[in-house]
Amino acid sequence: MSPDEFKEFRHKAVHELMRLNEHCKEEFRISSWPRWDYDLDRATLIFSEKHVPKVVASIQVAGTTSKGAGTWLWGWANHHLPPQSTRALRKVKAFGKKGKIPELTKPSAPDDEYLGWEMTAIAAQVLGSKGAYRCPSGDGYVYVVYTEIHFATEKEQEQRIIECDNHGSGFATYICEHLIANPAQKWFGNKPDKDDEWPDAWCAACEKIFQEQGEWNEKNEGRMKIKLLCHWCYEDLRAVAKGS
Repeated sequence: MSPDEFKEFRHKAVHELMRLNEHCKEEFRISSWPRWDYDLDRATLIFSEKHVPKVVASIQVAGTTSKGAGTWLWGWANHHLPPQSTRALRKVKAFGKKGKIPELTKPSAPDDEYLGWEMTAIAAQVLGSKGAYRCPSGDGYVYVVYTEIHFATEKEQEQRIIECDNHGSGFATYICEHLIANPAQKWFGNKPDKDDEWPDAWCAACEKIFQEQGEWNEKNEGRMKIKLLCHWCYEDLRAVAKGS
């Protein structure tokens, strides 16, 4: 691809991304939700209101910018990002190699106020994305493209977003106080699955209380102390249990 051909390709990609983002704005009311949170380990971006998820997007990180360094860094070249959040970006690099486009194969480039969106638009074009979003982060931005986007399901809305002193924003999870004090013991509750990654959990002592009724109800719930944690804290404690 010649420099002129790439310039034309980039121009069309930018306008196509503008169209896609306008569609997302109209269909999913992207600009109306007061809060957003990305989770790069899960490769998701969630728009919420009053701690309740409203729109959920599966994402890939096109790249990041740094005001201090004055650079754009492609997602595929950023080894600090979880691989699941950048895996698809290898297609963009491969597209650049095939077309002999240095802008798509060099890890970084001097940034200006337009480059981040231009490169993100190209990534969206190559990946067939549904739109894109720019998230402030540190002294720059994280540019992500949507591989899929939908209104939050009833189950997803149950995963309320809370603030954690240690981890910032995270999903609400519940475990008994005994597991917090000593996570290196047997955990009781449902097994984690794709529909419930952080099921309510309790210890052996609380399990005895549970078995008295065969369920949690008004007769036994008051006899245990459940604590609210973010899902990052939950996973840290669960890791201790798995390692014990």
